[in-house]
Amino acid sequence: MKKIYCLLTTILTIGMVSCKDFLKEENLTGITSENFYTNAAGYEALVNSCYASLRDIYDINPSLFEWGTDITTRGEIEAVSGTVGDLVVRATGINEYKTLSTDNSAVNDFFSAAYAGIQRCNTAINKANSIPGLTESLKNKRVAEVRFIRAYYYYLLVENFGGIPIVQDEINTPITHFVPNSEQEVYQFIIEELNKSLPEVDVSSSDFGRITQGATKHLLSLVYLTRGYKTFASSTDFAKSAQLAEEVISNGNYTLLSSFADVFKADNQKNKEIIFSIQYDASSLRNKTVGNGQNLFFGWRIFREPGFYDGEVATYNRRISDFMPTQFLYTLYNTAKDARYDATFLSQFYAVKDDKLGTTTIKKGDLRFYFPYPDQPFTSQDSIALKTANPNVEIVRFNKWKQDFQGIGGALKFPMINKFFDPQAMPPGNHERAYSNTRDIFIFRFAETYLIAAEAYFKMGQLDKASEKLNLIRKRATKAGQNLNIASSDVSIDFILDERARELAGEYKRWLDLKRTRKLNRAFEQNILTKMANPSGVIDKYYLRPIPQSVIDRDSEGYPQNPGY
Repeated sequence: MKKIYCLLTTILTIGMVSCKDFLKEENLTGITSENFYTNAAGYEALVNSCYASLRDIYDINPSLFEWGTDITTRGEIEAVSGTVGDLVVRATGINEYKTLSTDNSAVNDFFSAAYAGIQRCNTAINKANSIPGLTESLKNKRVAEVRFIRAYYYYLLVENFGGIPIVQDEINTPITHFVPNSEQEVYQFIIEELNKSLPEVDVSSSDFGRITQGATKHLLSLVYLTRGYKTFASSTDFAKSAQLAEEVISNGNYTLLSSFADVFKADNQKNKEIIFSIQYDASSLRNKTVGNGQNLFFGWRIFREPGFYDGEVATYNRRISDFMPTQFLYTLYNTAKDARYDATFLSQFYAVKDDKLGTTTIKKGDLRFYFPYPDQPFTSQDSIALKTANPNVEIVRFNKWKQDFQGIGGALKFPMINKFFDPQAMPPGNHERAYSNTRDIFIFRFAETYLIAAEAYFKMGQLDKASEKLNLIRKRATKAGQNLNIASSDVSIDFILDERARELAGEYKRWLDLKRTRKLNRAFEQNILTKMANPSGVIDKYYLRPIPQSVIDRDSEGYPQNPGY
């Protein structure tokens, strides 16, 4: 590829170049966009790379979607490559907001990865007409798929940063200045892109993972829903959102599986509930550096406890507590009725090896940790009975499911989110990208389509239709012999957010949900660390991230910073 000198660090390059070398790109393979993307096969590889670029958003630590919310906080940050310094600074800034600065590495990495993906999409769109041997129908379909991916990147960017530059050209010459477009312009561009994509992509595809009309309508429904909350909203945004969601629901290509737990079975990743996912597979894990960490982020370091060991992954995976559930998340479930609690959380842990607990012998298979249901009685008699049957068990009650640092007084042990467990995962390596989870990351699920429709109907004042959609989700979640149905009078935006938490916990949605609904105050009430750092509550600046300092420093004419940073 050509040398590319650009403002936005490495964000407008075809390939990936380290930040410190952004002015010098050395091509060791001899492959350039000019000599590789010259035929149909090369072009197919380019389009596939646009899909693969989404991994760079999700396969490191997609913290901007989880930290600083009402259902996810930060736990114990584990050292990577022998250091923990920047990791704690990064986590504290995002989770507690008050110290979030323009040089936060997670913010910078996300901004850079998104624009790198956009530039790859730009290359695919702009080269399509020059590829010999590419049929008109296939060209139109592939360009439409790439437009979807580019639109999704812009949706993530505009929600996190507000107005940002709309870049559509394949950039091969030095650019030292970009002018951000307004939020309104970015949203209009996203909608136009998706409307161009919609008629050209397949209604359904035998090639699982390809963009379909269902995926396009789902994203378009989400975009209209999100814009509906803005000051520049159209009066028809919520109606369009509901209509598009209904079209996805009625098209027959997707279905709610009968069991919530079945959606997340490791051997069932291509199921009828998945509208769009980021693909991973074991054959692509060269050097164990291109998997994702979704299976390990939402846990705690159980390997340090007697009866367990570092490197054991077959039973529990190796876990860290980067993304720690808040106590509030657990309280959202009626555990006697809602099957999603047990399908989401792992509450009992059994020893995986013989060991010693002081002078006591532990046997493999002994119950070691037990977390009672937070909303059901667990009496002293229950405790005695459990310990009599399992003398090596540690019972951790709800009041301790929180951090044990900063004077909070918890145990840093809690029911782990376990729906992303990967029986094929290997232990992660000693750097942040060395994750080996080969499970796909679900970006859009059919259940969320119902939730989007419910929210759109609620915003239109049609509470009966909102409750109807919510009850379809809740019916699937209900344990045998129980009832979770709600009345239309029960529907509120807070109830919808609670339902989204119960259904989508850990699926990289939450900050965007709170941002869209202007409900970040929930994080400042329910996230202990966020609340401690901000006794006065949420302020407007926290609804946007800072523009990375590297972007501002490289702008020759002055790139504007978001207010308050």
